Amino acid sequence: MLPKELLDVRKVKGKIIPKFAGEKDYGLAEIVIKVFRAGVGKKYGKVLAKLKDVEDARNFRKVRGFVRVLENYCVEKACAFDVDSEIEPHRVRMLLFEKGFVTSKKERDKVIEYAAKYFNTTPETIERAMYADREEELILTDFRLITPDNLIKLYNLSLLQTSLFNALRLTFWVSDNHKEIFRAIKWLGLMYELYEEGGKLMVEVTGAASILKMTRKYGVAFAKLIPYILRAKKWYLRAEIIDSDRVYFLEIDDRWKDIFPDKEERIDYDSSLEEEFARKLRMLGYNVLREPDVVKAEKYAFIPDFAVDVEGERVYVEIAGFWTEEYLRKKLEKIKKADIPLIVIAREDFGEGEVENVIKFGRRIPYGEVLRALKKFRSRKGIEGDVVELDGFANIPDDYIVAGKYAVKKELFEKIREEIKKANPSTVDELKVILEKYGMGESTIPAFGFKIRWIGLGEAKLERID
Repeated sequence: MLPKELLDVRKVKGKIIPKFAGEKDYGLAEIVIKVFRAGVGKKYGKVLAKLKDVEDARNFRKVRGFVRVLENYCVEKACAFDVDSEIEPHRVRMLLFEKGFVTSKKERDKVIEYAAKYFNTTPETIERAMYADREEELILTDFRLITPDNLIKLYNLSLLQTSLFNALRLTFWVSDNHKEIFRAIKWLGLMYELYEEGGKLMVEVTGAASILKMTRKYGVAFAKLIPYILRAKKWYLRAEIIDSDRVYFLEIDDRWKDIFPDKEERIDYDSSLEEEFARKLRMLGYNVLREPDVVKAEKYAFIPDFAVDVEGERVYVEIAGFWTEEYLRKKLEKIKKADIPLIVIAREDFGEGEVENVIKFGRRIPYGEVLRALKKFRSRKGIEGDVVELDGFANIPDDYIVAGKYAVKKELFEKIREEIKKANPSTVDELKVILEKYGMGESTIPAFGFKIRWIGLGEAKLERID
């Protein structure tokens, strides 16, 4: 990706058109690569000075864009830098800063001499070491092969990604590569919706410009999704981009595919939170499926992080990345209309606002709240039978009476009460015999007009409730 000051686009009739590099820029890319190769063993500042000579009023953005792409590419693949100092520059600076301000050359020389004695070296070495890790002081030690064609394609990808930094919305369709794309969307924490249009599954991603305090962080995540889209055989994307309080449109499809690299984007993603969630719920006896298939909610769809089996019913769990009040409310309303069991868990520091029926957390997921939410969905099975052990059921039909941990059909409840009345039990054991005949335990005793009073260790007395 490029810094915004190197963004090179045209704005025509409400459209943004990136000025992609092509065959006409092959010679320029070749010159930039040659300057880098000739700079091996020299300070990077001298390399940058040579590149300045290549710039003119028409091409300076492209030259600097090529340089930035090479710098990013250098980190792992194309070149290597080294510090021209036998002492770590950071240690030297920290020692000098501890000595405080200097107001004259004499005081400065004195502090430099002190540092030279401390590190057992010369004042000249200290002078060199102070800023040896600054970009222009680094030594270009290696530059591996990259072709002008490859550099141009990497530049075009970076230019497209940077064009989308201020996107309000990105809508796209792909013919394949769905699994990788949706996994990237989830990993990057992007806010999205899925819907059908003309028989095609369209994906709408809410852009960085709609996130008030996290534009930069979200914009980078947003741009990282682009390579996954471009790797599909057929693709189309449309973006709404805000610039100077005006909305522009950018449209591009697979007819442009050859100007981009077939690049593997590496996402730095920590899955420990999701892994912990799955592990803890499995330890509690739940069957947990990670990354289940697309779930339809009316004409929309979503891909939850987990599916959890709760007594024969599948409950979906989504751990939200970036979020806003409007985004979560909109999603929950659609899910509610479609009657799909969903639990949403959201990080407090990835959004702001208050949304009902969302479990929010800071450093750790509150598993107690998650378990209580899961138990609520047991009621969706309905109550069947004359006597049902509740164990978390939330809704009791009108033709049942709650007796302790049990729901009992009214007709049966009256029958049992009459039987107890006729038997007139005087001990707890006598009453338990009747209750156990119908599959019930001690928790139902108060419902039938009795209570247990303990009068000693292991000794209980049955008393009537007035």
